[in-house]
Amino acid sequence: MNRSVVIAGLVTVAAVAWVLSGQIRPAAVPAAPEPEGAAPAPEEPAARAVRVARLAARPMTDTVVLQGRTEASRSVELRAEVRGRVEAVPVPRGAAVTQGDVLVRLAVNDREAQLDQARALLEQRRIEHRAARSLNTRGHNTDIQLAQAAAALEAAQAAVRKAEVDLANTVIRAPFDGVLDRRPVELGDFLDTGNPVATVVDLDPVRVVGFASERQVGNLRAGGSGTARIIGGAGGGGAGGGGSDAEGTIAYVAAVADPATRTFRVELEVPNPDRRIVAGLTAQLRLPVGERPGHFVSPSVLSLADDGTIGVKVVDGDRRVRFLPVQILATEPDGVWLAGLPHDIVLITVGHEFVAAGNPVVPVEGAGGGAT
Repeated sequence: MNRSVVIAGLVTVAAVAWVLSGQIRPAAVPAAPEPEGAAPAPEEPAARAVRVARLAARPMTDTVVLQGRTEASRSVELRAEVRGRVEAVPVPRGAAVTQGDVLVRLAVNDREAQLDQARALLEQRRIEHRAARSLNTRGHNTDIQLAQAAAALEAAQAAVRKAEVDLANTVIRAPFDGVLDRRPVELGDFLDTGNPVATVVDLDPVRVVGFASERQVGNLRAGGSGTARIIGGAGGGGAGGGGSDAEGTIAYVAAVADPATRTFRVELEVPNPDRRIVAGLTAQLRLPVGERPGHFVSPSVLSLADDGTIGVKVVDGDRRVRFLPVQILATEPDGVWLAGLPHDIVLITVGHEFVAAGNPVVPVEGAGGGAT
């Protein structure tokens, strides 16, 4: 065979073998099967920066809050005690009065004459009694005659007192310092015995009345202090028209509940020397009953768990988020008081919406939801 033909054949076989070698691969080794039902391992989220505030528990004044109204400490409706025509009304309605001021004067008519007659008869009875006693001492008069003279003298004395009272009752006076609130009579009216004449109210002190529930009343005692926020009226000059605060003392706590509402009447006595607080205003009573530790925070830091539990999120020593359930003790305009937390906490104030319990975080200290 020709040598050149042999060499050409070998080259051709080698070329074909080289081309085919790129199409042939070793069989793949099958991977070990995953255990049935196994979930893939979750990836831990990256640590997120959150703003925190270090808070410590502090004493919180436990307060009973009641809704109520203002009332006069005293209110008296004066009525006519004798018949007569109204002769004078020297004090206008709504005016301040002092004890003893004349509010209404009735016509005297013949009452002065009746008093003079009664006094004259009294003097006669005195003379007769002295004579009867002298005669009885000398034996010229019986004991019965002396007793009759004594009875006549006492009757004359009673007649004088009655005439004096009738005359005095033609002048109706203020029974105490206060305000003439109502006067349903006018000059010239004729009054019969028992007709209403005037109403005088005492507004210093003024009483703020609220009604406590069965759970609240056990903590309240007469003599305790309290604050009343008066809404509206002359006494309500607070910022934004929200009212003004007045300090007072608990004057009365009912011992028996109102049968209709099952609540107990509570009265807070508030000094009111200028009578700016009038009766009938809406008020809120805040009555402190003790202290307990709590954390005061902004409502914005509160979180809600999946089961509806209210709590806050804090950072623990491992820089991980913890959810702590809380109890709301009281609410104020600028924050809420919480119970159920450790004494010292690192509270997440900003960013708590984006982290869950167990997540790693990077705490950044700064102002936030810790109310001051």
